[in-house]
Amino acid sequence: MPKAFVHYTFFFFTLTALSGVWMRFAPFQPNASIPYTNVLHGHSHLAILGWAFLGGFIIFLSVYWHTIKQRKQAIALTFMLFITSLLMFAAFLYQGYGVFSIIMSSIHIFLEYWAAVFIMRQLKMENNVPKPGQLFIKASILALVISSFGPFSLGYISANGMKDSILFDIAIYFYLHFQYNGWLYLFLVGMFIILVHSKNILIRSSFIRYGFWFYIISLFPSYFSSILWVDLGVLSMILAAIGSIGQWIGVIFTLLAFKAIWRELARHFSKFTMICLYITFILLFFKSTMELGLISPALANLIYDTRSIVIGYLHFTLLGFVSIFIITQYQMMNVITSKWLSILGFSIFFAGFLLNKFLLFGQGLLQWFDFPRLAFDTGGLLIASILLLTGILILWLSFFQNNNKRLVNH
Repeated sequence: MPKAFVHYTFFFFTLTALSGVWMRFAPFQPNASIPYTNVLHGHSHLAILGWAFLGGFIIFLSVYWHTIKQRKQAIALTFMLFITSLLMFAAFLYQGYGVFSIIMSSIHIFLEYWAAVFIMRQLKMENNVPKPGQLFIKASILALVISSFGPFSLGYISANGMKDSILFDIAIYFYLHFQYNGWLYLFLVGMFIILVHSKNILIRSSFIRYGFWFYIISLFPSYFSSILWVDLGVLSMILAAIGSIGQWIGVIFTLLAFKAIWRELARHFSKFTMICLYITFILLFFKSTMELGLISPALANLIYDTRSIVIGYLHFTLLGFVSIFIITQYQMMNVITSKWLSILGFSIFFAGFLLNKFLLFGQGLLQWFDFPRLAFDTGGLLIASILLLTGILILWLSFFQNNNKRLVNH
């Protein structure tokens, strides 16, 4: 696989972090030439559709590159995803939600469909894909397609003058739920199972099957936990509770299945990779446990009314679990090696992540108890974003300095 593909992902990861630094610096320079909301929209879209989506897709290509027959199609698709994501980011910076940014976002969705078809066709051609991996990947594709209904409905809602209605927010949360809890979770877990299987490590535990079925069945009712701030009656609260508890059980079963192969993993991968895996699964556990709190309508309303908590959760999921899982799988494929430079980069990145979470969640808790704000929270968040950017740049540099001059997994 061309190393340029990995550079694409690190470029988007860096650009996402750089726009994050810009937003944290904005309070110190309020008269910026680019509106804050424009940068915010560009930042969030690039994080999900640029870094996370392309990062996951590159993991798939790297694993199966030696058996992919339609390599020209894979190269064209990857290049189109890169260009479209870049133009989409530029459009958001230029006009926020406008004609060009909506057009580019829509084009990206159709490219996602193309990628989904490509992945499914390739899986059918492979004879050695573990069944649990297939289940997770196929379910992730379903969730990806379902998530796209959210952005498409936004066009209809806006065209009918309902942009300020609750329907607009409901559609956004629909998209985020099936992206974060659907597509990204299921796809990355599926690729992890496939990567483990490629090392002849078999997950024989029935826990992985229980984990999948509990999770996928609960994925749909758990959406209601994202919109409990809308009064939809008792039924929605019951569905939210069933979904949240079911997803939590699914995650626990999946983690238990991974725990059963932990010693075998330790024999195949470096200590650095194992530490990153441990952090990834700890973050997944806390993410799922935090979502149980949304079962309570009162607590759900309090959470959704506290901006720092909402931002903290979104960052905890995408910046924490998803990003670190992608970085870890890059290590498992030797895209990133466990040399001192990559260890330094990850350590700085993780320190920035922890500082970001401490300030965002701490700020929210102080607000709940009517305590004064932290005097250094604004500056602290700026420092955290700089640490994140620095860590990403060092990780990217470690990939540059990888002594392996061959194509990745070629």
